[in-house]
Formats: sequence, structure tokens, C-alpha cells
Amino acid sequence: MNIELAKELLSFHSCRNENINDSRWENGFLGILRPFQGELNEKNFIEVMECLKVLVPEIQKENIDKNIVSDIMNIIHFTKIWTSEGGMLTRNNKLTTEQTKYLLAWIDIIETCFIYLLEDASDIAFTDYIAYCNNEYF
Repeated sequence: MNIELAKELLSFHSCRNENINDSRWENGFLGILRPFQGELNEKNFIEVMECLKVLVPEIQKENIDKNIVSDIMNIIHFTKIWTSEGGMLTRNNKLTTEQTKYLLAWIDIIETCFIYLLEDASDIAFTDYIAYCNNEYF
């Protein structure tokens, strides 16, 4: 994966890409949550994290691409709102307790990684993700 593809994929995962007819839009991280069909896709989380790995040099630039920030923040923000008490996924009893646990863990890992990358701490940015991949996060 190269930088341009990583940016494009993030734009689909955040539902910010204007090409709403592309299946990546409705099957991305946020896309599968609205409307939620009952299944999470861990591959979306992994793809977002792999995009972050590719985008490390971009994120650590003095002037970061606003679209990268917007895409990551949309993924974090809307997932938090939709899974919060009274959010569309909890209000309608769409998520199981286990699904909520995973969604919140995924956005916590994404958020922590992104913050560390913004602070030039790439040496520890992916620690939680590595733990998750090694079944050591929970």
C-alpha cells in the first residue's frame, strides 16, 4: 500500500469519500454501522491501522494533510457517538455487549496511535495494536 491508496482507503472508512456508489463506502469502518446489519468487520479496523502505518511520514510532517485528520477524527467521533448511551446503535439495541466492547477498543487503539504519531512517538504508537493482534489487548 502506498500513501495515496492509504489516504483513499481512510476516506472510504470515514464515509468522507464522495464516491458513495463505491462498495468500499458502505462496507468501510463507519459504512457498515449505518445502517448496521448485525456484523462487525475486524478487517476494517486492521485496514485503518495499516493505513496509519503507511501514513506515519505524512502524519509527522509539520503541516499534516487536513483530510487525514478529518478521516481519523470522523471514525473516532462517530463511533463514540453511535455507541454512547442514547446513540443510534445503543438506542435501537443494534449492538451486543461484545460488539460494543470491540468497537470501543478499536477506536481507542486508533485514537491512541494517532495521538502518539502526532507527537512523533512512532516507537510506541502501535503498541496497543500489536497487543491486539497478539490477542493480548483484552
